[in-house]
Amino acid sequence: MKELVIIIGTIVLGCLIFNMIAGDKDSLKSAGAGVMEKTIEMYEEQ
Repeated sequence: MKELVIIIGTIVLGCLIFNMIAGDKDSLKSAGAGVMEKTIEMYEEQ
C-alpha cells in the first residue's frame, strides 16, 4: 500500500512538472517566449 501511494504521488508530481515546463499558460516555455519578444523589440528600437 505504501509503495502504491509513492508511485501515484510520483506520477502526479511528474505531471505537474511537465505542465510547468510545457504548458500553455504559466509555463517556462511561455515565459521564455515573452522574454525573447521583449529582447527582440529592444534590439529593434536601437
